[in-house]
Amino acid sequence: MTNFKIFLKNHKAECIIFLLALVLRIVLFSINFTHNNFDIVPTIRGDDGYYEISKSLVDGNGFGSINTQGVFAPNPLRPPVWPFLIAGILLLFKSYWAVAFFEIIMGSFIPIIGMKIVRFIFGDRRVITATGVLMAIEPYAIFLSFIFYTETSFTFFFLISIIFLLKYFKDATMRNIVWFSVFFGLATLIKPTIQYLPVVVVALLIFHSRRNLSKKVFVHTGIFIILFCLIISSWLYRNKSEFGVWGMSAQPAFNLYVYLVPTVLAIENKTDFKTEWLAFVRKDGFDESTINLSNSKEITRLALAVLKKHPKELLISLFTTVVTFFTHDGLLNIFGYAGVPLVNTFQKPALGMIIADPAGFISFIRSSFGSPIILIVFARIAWFIIAILAFIGVFRSLCRRGWLKTEILFSIAVVGYFAATTAINGFGVNARFKIPVEVFIFAFAVYGLLGLSSSILSKLKKNEAFNNNSML
Repeated sequence: MTNFKIFLKNHKAECIIFLLALVLRIVLFSINFTHNNFDIVPTIRGDDGYYEISKSLVDGNGFGSINTQGVFAPNPLRPPVWPFLIAGILLLFKSYWAVAFFEIIMGSFIPIIGMKIVRFIFGDRRVITATGVLMAIEPYAIFLSFIFYTETSFTFFFLISIIFLLKYFKDATMRNIVWFSVFFGLATLIKPTIQYLPVVVVALLIFHSRRNLSKKVFVHTGIFIILFCLIISSWLYRNKSEFGVWGMSAQPAFNLYVYLVPTVLAIENKTDFKTEWLAFVRKDGFDESTINLSNSKEITRLALAVLKKHPKELLISLFTTVVTFFTHDGLLNIFGYAGVPLVNTFQKPALGMIIADPAGFISFIRSSFGSPIILIVFARIAWFIIAILAFIGVFRSLCRRGWLKTEILFSIAVVGYFAATTAINGFGVNARFKIPVEVFIFAFAVYGLLGLSSSILSKLKKNEAFNNNSML
């Protein structure tokens, strides 16, 4: 009991933030559960197929899902760790309630893991605590803490791996590099988006030891590469066996063809995404569910052939996507799952509406008062402010010789990597994509806000002193 009291005293902020995160997640889960007539399955079931894959595993039908002909087929898009975790918990406890509880607990711990990361990067208690609070109360992170998407499980494993990498930057031990490699590999098998991030990691490992490039550095770097490759090798072999091609997922080809091309065509033809999606993706009765690793090269070739014809529209799409990555709030989806009626919605990205038709955007805002849509408007504005503050925080960090600090460079590189890889999704980008790196966005935003407020206060004091001297 004494040790427990000491623990609470030393980690008071972390305990409060964990409880805050847990309560908010239980509240939103309860709202959605009530809306779904107290049925657990529609409350936790997402549209990415993880429920179906896990059910297929539990029923003994393998890693696949039912297609339109009622036949079980291997899934070409989803990696294995999260479906197997769901299936394992389900087999052990015989209830999806156990899976939901497990995911909510993971989601509630993520702000605490984030605080640990920020402690390595900045060390400022104000930045650490504020980042933890923001991660605990961020609406879409709360929502994803019980829906069967990958963001919560991936973020959990990914951020743990980052803790060990940041520990390695402080203390280059074999233990730290091994645990980083293990958790990073498992995170990749949840969300393959980071499969190319090891290139950045290797570069930073060498950069960090640039003043003392010893045999130990190259041995540890080699251990990371070997362990990472070993962890993902079984899945690569599975895909080779099922589809005849070595690869992690057909998702890149899928996103290029199904999301990016219709987005670019919508910009070119001044239509909307759905119109171009039906005209391009579904032409000649094509079914996008048939995209897999065996035909991904051909699908990619077809998509790139279209994109090359529209370079200007592609650049517009990439710019819009990056802005959306940093500013999308996700509230529309949250309201939809909770059964909150929305009379009016955004027909185009908010940024596009502001640029193309500012008068129409203002009219839209006026018509939205009294509707939940106004909350979405305020949330978008809040995210714009957070994004601007984050860039100020990055600039402030670099001005303070942060370019020499590996932790700062890694944080910037990771956010940039996720923003860049998100661009392939076109108008399909939403708040999900920045969840894994919100810890860095929030931390830099708080750091930027502290610097901005300090600068303003300093100028005010100087002006006050100048005025006092003038009066004398």
